[in-house]
Amino acid sequence: MITKNKIQTILIVFATAILFWILPWAVKLGTNEGSGYPFTYYSCIINQFIQTIHEKREFKYVDLDGNEYNREVYDSIVPMFNYRQLMQDGRLPDTINGIEISPQILRSNQFYFRFNPRNYNTRKINLYPMFESMSGRVKLESPDDMFSAGNKIRFYDAESNKLKHKKSDKFQTAMEKSGFQFPAQWISGNPSARKPYDEGWFMLDANGQLYQVKMVNGKPFVKNTRAGEKLNVVWMQTIETSNHRFYGFVFDSEQHVYFLSDVTYELVKLPIEPFDLKKDQMLIMANLFNWNVVVTRDQQREYNILDNKTMERVDEHTEFRKLSRWEKIHPWIFPFYIEFESFKSTFVYPRFGGWSAKALLLNFLIAMGFLIYCKRYKKLVKAVNILFVLATGFCGLFALQLFKSRIQETKNIIHLK
Repeated sequence: MITKNKIQTILIVFATAILFWILPWAVKLGTNEGSGYPFTYYSCIINQFIQTIHEKREFKYVDLDGNEYNREVYDSIVPMFNYRQLMQDGRLPDTINGIEISPQILRSNQFYFRFNPRNYNTRKINLYPMFESMSGRVKLESPDDMFSAGNKIRFYDAESNKLKHKKSDKFQTAMEKSGFQFPAQWISGNPSARKPYDEGWFMLDANGQLYQVKMVNGKPFVKNTRAGEKLNVVWMQTIETSNHRFYGFVFDSEQHVYFLSDVTYELVKLPIEPFDLKKDQMLIMANLFNWNVVVTRDQQREYNILDNKTMERVDEHTEFRKLSRWEKIHPWIFPFYIEFESFKSTFVYPRFGGWSAKALLLNFLIAMGFLIYCKRYKKLVKAVNILFVLATGFCGLFALQLFKSRIQETKNIIHLK
C-alpha cells in the first residue's frame, strides 16, 4: 500500500536527482572557459612539430624548441598542409625531399579521417542504399530502393515500401554461397551519394567474419575479407581515398587499429597506443610523406607521425590538458552529478559521473549545520534525514526542506478547517 510517507520519500529522492542534474549544469555553464590543445602539425621540411597558438587575438607559429615563425615561413615548412596557399603565392616547389611533386600528386595522397565515440555509440537505422559501383557515371546515383540485413537481406522499394523479392533473393543467395552467416551483427559504409566512388558495405556476420557486399553491373558482389580469421573485429569505419589504397579502418577487441587494404584485404596495424572505441577520439591527416595520427583521450592528446609507405612511427609527441575550472570545482561541492547527454554517445539517459569523496567534507558541514539548526529550534529530525543530507549535501537538504515544509503547510490548513 502506498502511504503518504512513501509518496513523500519518492518526491524527495526525485527532487534530489533533479537538483543533481540542474545545479551541476548551472555551475558548469557559469565556469565555462575555452580549454583545448594547440593545432599541431608535423613539418616534413624541418622534421619537427609546429604548433599554432592563439594569444591576444593573434596567431603564433612555434616549434617544440620554442622557435617562432611568421606566417609565410610557416606555410613553407608545412607545404603538405598549406600547398594551396603556396600555389597561389607561386611558391610551391617542384620537389620536396628529393621527390617530384605536383598538386595532383599531393591531392591523391591526402586524406582526412575522423573518429568520434559517437560513431560507435549510436543506434543505426537498419535501412541502407545499395549503390551501383560500376555505373560508368561521374557521379553516383541514389537507388530507388533500400535494403536491411537482419536474419535475411531484404530490398524495399523506397516509394511504395514493397518488398522486392527478385533482388532480395539474388543477394540472399550470393551471400549464402559466399559463407555469410545471418544475422548480420552490424553494417558499415557511407550512405551518401556525394562520394568519389562506391565500395559497397562491410558486414560482420554471426560468426565474426567481415564481408564486403556491393552491387556491380546490377549483380551482387560478396567476398569474405578473412579479417575475422586474424582478429576479433569489433568495428569498422570506411573512407574513400583518392588513391584507392584501402577501404577503411578496422578496430579489434584488443584496442588495436588497422587499415584494410584495397583488393588484397591485407590488415596493416597502426603503431599507436591502445585505442578505446567508447572513449577516445582519432584524427588522421595524411599526406605524401606522413600520416599525422592524433589520438585525444580524457586528459591528453597524442601525436603519432607514421611514414606513409612503411607505416613505421618516425616521431611522437604528447600534450597534456590543464583542468578547467569546472573540473577543479565540482569534486569539492558535488559527490556526483547526473547528465542526460554526452559527446561520446547519441543516447539520452541519466548518467552518473564525477564521483568524488572530497565533497563529503562539505556534506558533513552541511549535515552538522542542519542538525544544530534543528536542535536549536527544537525541530524533530530523524537520523535517516541526517544521513541523507550527509550523502547528498545541499541538494538533498533543499529537497528535504521543500517537501517537509509543504507537508507541514498542508497539515496546518487541515487543522484550521
